[in-house]
Amino acid sequence: MKTSYCSNCQATVKIIHDFGVGYIDVYFCSVCDNELSYNFKFCILAAGRGTRNNDVDGLHKALLPLENKPVISHIIDKLDRKVEVVIAVGYKSNQIKTYLDTVYDDRKITYVDVDNYAGEGSGPGYSLLSCKDELQVPFIFTSVDTLVKEDAVFTFVGDNWLGVSEVPLENSMDYCLVRGSKYLDDLYYGTGNRAYVGMAGIHDYENFWNALEDRKILKDEYQVIHGFDGLENIKLIDFTWYDTGNNKSYHETKKVFCNDVVANKSDEAVFIDRGKVIKYFNDSEKSKLRVERTKYLNGNCPDITVINNNMYYYDYIEGEMLSNISDESLMRKFLDDCQEKLWEETYTDDTFIENCEDMYETKTKERVAPLFNTELDRISVINGIEVEPIEDMLNKVDWDWFYERAIPSYFHGDLQPENILYDNSKDKFVLIDWRQRFGSSIEIGDVYYDLGKIYHAIMINGQSILKDMFSYNRIGSNVSVEFYAKSNLVYFMDIFKKFCSDNNYDWNNVELLGILQYFNICTLYDNFKDGQYGNFLFLYGKYLLAKFLLRSVK
Repeated sequence: MKTSYCSNCQATVKIIHDFGVGYIDVYFCSVCDNELSYNFKFCILAAGRGTRNNDVDGLHKALLPLENKPVISHIIDKLDRKVEVVIAVGYKSNQIKTYLDTVYDDRKITYVDVDNYAGEGSGPGYSLLSCKDELQVPFIFTSVDTLVKEDAVFTFVGDNWLGVSEVPLENSMDYCLVRGSKYLDDLYYGTGNRAYVGMAGIHDYENFWNALEDRKILKDEYQVIHGFDGLENIKLIDFTWYDTGNNKSYHETKKVFCNDVVANKSDEAVFIDRGKVIKYFNDSEKSKLRVERTKYLNGNCPDITVINNNMYYYDYIEGEMLSNISDESLMRKFLDDCQEKLWEETYTDDTFIENCEDMYETKTKERVAPLFNTELDRISVINGIEVEPIEDMLNKVDWDWFYERAIPSYFHGDLQPENILYDNSKDKFVLIDWRQRFGSSIEIGDVYYDLGKIYHAIMINGQSILKDMFSYNRIGSNVSVEFYAKSNLVYFMDIFKKFCSDNNYDWNNVELLGILQYFNICTLYDNFKDGQYGNFLFLYGKYLLAKFLLRSVK
């Protein structure tokens, strides 16, 4: 059994519990675990609208993902589970409450509803003052968009302190600046290179509250810094500061917290937090339909629990992604299982062909329309192949060809290798991240839609993309595009092609639908990899489509 040392008395202890991914490794012996109580509470200010950061549409800034975990979870995970957390909430408070209650069901969190979180008189000072009744002990408070690297200050509050960090002089006008060496002399706005990070420890809380209640408006907000006027000998503690409060600083922080497991879109996010996988959708209808769709996946997906109108979760599955599997028999088993358990040919109705038209022609043209006649679209040669503007290329596609070959069946809708997990203990494949509907139908789709998704995702692997293993280089109107293809997936493509042949699926149909996926998703990644991935998808898709059309003519 693993052993460690008691963080209080240094006695050797056996580790018999695990509080999940990201939990800070602090252990106590049985005596200290029963007797130790912390002398402080921890307050997170999360009431504001966060208008400076809109990286994920409709998502509160407290829940913005870093390494597929929300900012606020990174903050809470620095604390021992016995530290009581007080959170000031206002804007989109239900998002925060329901998420944290789902993930942190083993610790005490008190929510304080702030009545004025936007407009005159609002601000961090007002939010903190709203928590006064809950903070009649020493406490640490932080803005929810403040992350720090260090852990040492989160075990005890023995004096008053202020968190500071160096900032570039050219950006210092954006911050509240600090004068002082070891202790605070003054806070000011102007130019300098040492800023207040939005975090402080308050030991003399009565004096702090008395000063903060003397309301003062600064920069149109009720600020917390006036509470410091009631304190003496405020220590300055230097932190390595990661700011997530605006789009620019958030993206800089993401370069440090860069180990994403799943890429997020501008209107969706995936969280992997303390043994749960949480899906967020800005469109609540999409979330609702995804949950409803589970009954048509024939037991191939995990059990789902609804968190709120925009979120659901399932327990984390210990399994191997198909994209990491090299076993030929398992690759074949996956395809055979889909054929038997998912792609069961079923009835058609009057809407089936209309849904095919909507998913193939209409959606493709609508998704890629923002790139019509752009500088990117005017590139004329990709990897040595001449390409036309995308609008002209799509007009050459024989759309009726798809509809004549469409086969009505149950469907997944996003059947890429990262969405397929093999549970070795149950010898079973589990399908995750399914699409909410095919056109207007949540029940019936076209089997070729799933086949096209597999073709597309075998070539462009999500794990390689997360590691920046793709690029394009432009010289004038010529572009070279390249990416890393995993060897096991190259082999899987051969198995997949034979499977399609054995089951009488039209390979040209599969290939062309797979190519069209590049245009369906390229504009969804405007905020991912600074837009470079979306551009790459568009260019590589044009290259493949040009080759396909050229081959079709011949």
